[in-house]
Amino acid sequence: MHLVLLISLGTILGGAPGTGTLACAHRGDQACAPENTLAAFRSAVEKSAPMIEFDVQATHDGRLVIMHDPTVDRTTNGKGKVSELSFAEIRALDAGSWFKPRFKGEQVPTLEEALEVIPETILCNVHLKNSPGVAASTARVLREMGRLNHCFLACTVKQAEEARIEAPEVMICNMDRQGSDRKAYVDQTIELGNAFIQLHHKQGIEGLKEDVDRLHATRVRVNFFGAQEESLIRTLAEAGVDYILTDDLDLCQRILRDCQK
Repeated sequence: MHLVLLISLGTILGGAPGTGTLACAHRGDQACAPENTLAAFRSAVEKSAPMIEFDVQATHDGRLVIMHDPTVDRTTNGKGKVSELSFAEIRALDAGSWFKPRFKGEQVPTLEEALEVIPETILCNVHLKNSPGVAASTARVLREMGRLNHCFLACTVKQAEEARIEAPEVMICNMDRQGSDRKAYVDQTIELGNAFIQLHHKQGIEGLKEDVDRLHATRVRVNFFGAQEESLIRTLAEAGVDYILTDDLDLCQRILRDCQK
């Protein structure tokens, strides 16, 4: 099991950390389709995004749905907290019209539905929100669907511990940031032996290459949130970041292709 996982992961990642900077479609291809919907994920798949990020939280009755905000207010025609609404109530909402009329009727997807439209050749950056039990439930779904080979959990240390009860081999991206102290955050990630870390633009980019090199030396892959500007994308590529979370997939892929020439 572990050998198969390592071989499959190595194929998807295409080499050791630091071998090139790639784009991650943040909440799917959200510049072209409503975020965190199947339409956004399908668009990112069609554009061969190497990684797709999406957010998972639980409804009042324990179903895992894809939604970033704690409420449905911004991205649907409904109102209320995800944690206080039933799956049936959330499923009845329109999650597409707010973006463009042609997406009318787009539903809030489940975790299972998101995974079904994303092939195993694309990494899934599964960002866990703070719903009670979401870590264990998500890890269970990944294990039962056989998706541990290309999905990792972006989560806190506590959530990682909970997830590993269900799936000890699950890959973790450390999101337990040490405030603005990037060095402490890097140190913690290396000590924990996580597969990924997600650095944040609020931590700044001064000394970024040194931190990236140190993480790569311990085989930690570096995700960076987030970049929609050409100059920052180029700076992150020069620093050797592995994946850039972007809200503009087309721009990011175009700039990264240019950087590789």
